[in-house]
Amino acid sequence: MRQFLLFVFALLIPCFALWNFASAPIALPVIGLVNMLLTNWFPDVVHMLYASGPEAILLTEFGENAGQLIPLGETDYRLGFEINTQILSYSLPFYTTLHFATQKKSYLNDYIGGVLILYTLFVLGLISLCLKELMVNVRIPFFDQPGVFVPYAEVIAIAYQFSVLIVPTLAPAVLWLWQSKDSKLLQGVFVKTKNR
Repeated sequence: MRQFLLFVFALLIPCFALWNFASAPIALPVIGLVNMLLTNWFPDVVHMLYASGPEAILLTEFGENAGQLIPLGETDYRLGFEINTQILSYSLPFYTTLHFATQKKSYLNDYIGGVLILYTLFVLGLISLCLKELMVNVRIPFFDQPGVFVPYAEVIAIAYQFSVLIVPTLAPAVLWLWQSKDSKLLQGVFVKTKNR
């Protein structure tokens, strides 16, 4: 356990420093996929989602004047919202630190599988953040789209809170525990707990 904690502290700073430096390219595939999903799901509301550094910019099919939505023909710009993708992607350096601080027989295969799971959660989280922005800022035109399934406001709110508050911190730890259940570190902890 002591060796594991030393490795965690040794890896924590470089993993998060690398993530901070590379957070824009890390988010690119997720932003591209969510752009395709949202523009096909809400074609009358969402114009596009694109990357601007580590941020995602969600552009709508509306303009804005004095806090009121207006048609695009009456304005020179689209209403857009900036979304911080780093609040979702910090699960990756956290998971990386835990994974490589643990002695294992196989590092690479487990790591790739873990990253794919976290990227899936990243996609779902970004969708939740975009839906929350549309729910709060577009409101009635978002919910009243004819022939389009729009989740209930309560579902969007819960998905948003779950994606921002729980998944980025809890998912890497649960994933690490599941993948490391046969490691000497966790076997030692469980054996000690059983013997007490």
